[in-house]
Amino acid sequence: MTSATEATRFEIRDSVRRLISTLAFGGGVATIVVLLGARDLESYEHAFFSLDRGTAVEAVRVLGLPVHTLAVGLGVRLPLHGSLGASPAARLAPYLPAPLTYWLLIAVSIGAAVFIVRHALEPLCDRGVVWLATVVLFCSVPIVAYTIYADWPEVAVTYSASVGCVFAPHALLALLGASGSATARRLAGFSLAGIVWGLVAVSHPGYWPVVAAALVSGSLLALCRSDYPVRTRLAVVITLAAVSLVAVALQGPDIARELAVAGDVSTMRRFVDQTKSDLIAANRFPFAPLDSRAPFSHLPLALVSVFIGLTSRHAHARRLIVGSALFSMALGAAASMLSPGRSVYSPSNVWALRDPAVAFAVFSAACAAGVLRRAGTRRVGAGSAAAALVLAGLQGLAYATGLVVREFPDLESHRPWTHDLTTPDARGSRRGLPRDRVPPGARLALWPGVRGEMRNRKYASTDFADAGYLLVTAWTKQRTMRSLVEPNEVLFDQSIELSPEVLCDTHAVGFLQLRYLLLPRGVECAPWMRVPDLQVDGWLDVGIAKERDDRVRALPMAQLTEPAVHARALSARAALLPALVALPGTAVIIDSPGVAIRLGDPSVARGQALVLPVFYDSAWRTSSGEVHNVGGLVTLVGVDEPQVTLEFVPDLVAVLRALSMTLAQALTVLGFLGLTLHARRMKALR
Repeated sequence: MTSATEATRFEIRDSVRRLISTLAFGGGVATIVVLLGARDLESYEHAFFSLDRGTAVEAVRVLGLPVHTLAVGLGVRLPLHGSLGASPAARLAPYLPAPLTYWLLIAVSIGAAVFIVRHALEPLCDRGVVWLATVVLFCSVPIVAYTIYADWPEVAVTYSASVGCVFAPHALLALLGASGSATARRLAGFSLAGIVWGLVAVSHPGYWPVVAAALVSGSLLALCRSDYPVRTRLAVVITLAAVSLVAVALQGPDIARELAVAGDVSTMRRFVDQTKSDLIAANRFPFAPLDSRAPFSHLPLALVSVFIGLTSRHAHARRLIVGSALFSMALGAAASMLSPGRSVYSPSNVWALRDPAVAFAVFSAACAAGVLRRAGTRRVGAGSAAAALVLAGLQGLAYATGLVVREFPDLESHRPWTHDLTTPDARGSRRGLPRDRVPPGARLALWPGVRGEMRNRKYASTDFADAGYLLVTAWTKQRTMRSLVEPNEVLFDQSIELSPEVLCDTHAVGFLQLRYLLLPRGVECAPWMRVPDLQVDGWLDVGIAKERDDRVRALPMAQLTEPAVHARALSARAALLPALVALPGTAVIIDSPGVAIRLGDPSVARGQALVLPVFYDSAWRTSSGEVHNVGGLVTLVGVDEPQVTLEFVPDLVAVLRALSMTLAQALTVLGFLGLTLHARRMKALR
């Protein structure tokens, strides 16, 4: 009895140490990422902004998660881009500075993938090889490309999902085939499935085809492992397929809704990011140019592994090594040869198939190293084969290091946002918007092109939304905003900007309730007066609207013709705004997260369609009348009350999205805890 108790205690201590070391590794990689910082602010402006980071952005929430805000654009659904809210880091985001939230986001995703990798590899090779494989996987070209070359946190977590999906079938096989009680094995299996659910849910929808390729390929390889019963292999594949499909299905309605609102998306253009080199050239480092988006897939590592696998005396190991290496080569070739095409349903970047290709190459190499350690090959040349594996594995580390060195030749001039721990109020004041002179709470617009220039200068336009200004110019769910603003025809150019014709039209400025405009020197715009001795970022003047007119604008019902209903209201030549008439004795109050309308005498609205400066969404509900869509704006018809409230009432789509994120957060945490409490020592493959 005592020996059994001691054995159990040892297993628990071993599991706890595994958890701590796994999270410490993820935290270490995340620390490097935060210290080096990112050169771009692309996804910071929409994907990372969607996290509730304790700023002044007011939002409608479901299950504690933000699903809509009036603080961006004219009102948009959250998340703006990607699904970072599915990470457990999102729950702590309101209490942490942005850099710490970002650190936790990267650390958790890497830690989850590492946990899966370790459970997959520890039965196949010793822990030294496991840790070397882990370092090669996450101190790698994809991590550098997504966190340093570009600011793509949603793609960085997707890389972790791809790695996790490659190794997950083998980790689940190892857990279900381990010693111990059936209950403990099932709990460990469910825990690992929960982590996979979390990784798939947090990954970017545009990269779901890449994640699917990783999971399908990993599952096919697992089906070939005859060292496990057929029933167990089928259970593993069915479990992971079900988990992934449900995680995706809960987010699917939100994407379908966005496409439906956009209308005929087939007419939209998209940037086609072609692969810049072939498979051989991309893997010739250091004898080829560096490229963060090249299909570098550890081809030399896969080739060395194939040689070792073919000389192995164990049929099981031979199939595993050669099979995973062949999958790596096939995915690497696809990354270099396939084109994403122009279809809206094709992957965002086909060259991202190099991510699971890297994972398969490392998996093959780790299995090959395990064979060498067990003397499964002829002893002659075993040392040389091991040395070749190490050198081939170090190629990726050298490549990633070369990318970092080339990107930051002058670290002193680099100002990454990941080093800024100040509050949003402090950032806004430092950049030139002191609260005492430019009170927050009102709408702020940027002159066309200013937001892009801010991004180039590494200043986030969303700092103003964080500080409490209602930022009209922003990156949004662009396919949705397509019905409101033009030109807006590029599929993944997630932006909404107002044209000079709209910004310099007194009636449009009054209707949209714009209070502040940031514009370059030399630009003249009639509705605005510049604030003396005040500049933002050292080059932008601050304009304040000369007149405030919050009256309700209306359009006679007789003028609600088909062209007026479908024409984009905020396009430069739209006829809707000039046709609107201000109703006397009325007011529209945009008080995020809702809108209040005061009519005084309801009879002024008789026979009128009240057009509000709020983007139309099917989830808007009014206390009086009916909600319609006119030119992409909320329009109320049949109002007969003096006081009207407009509220965003989360629909089933928003609830499902929030439910998906909440489940992913909970299952990730429970997965970590479950594997720590119930996982048992794996039986080594001998």
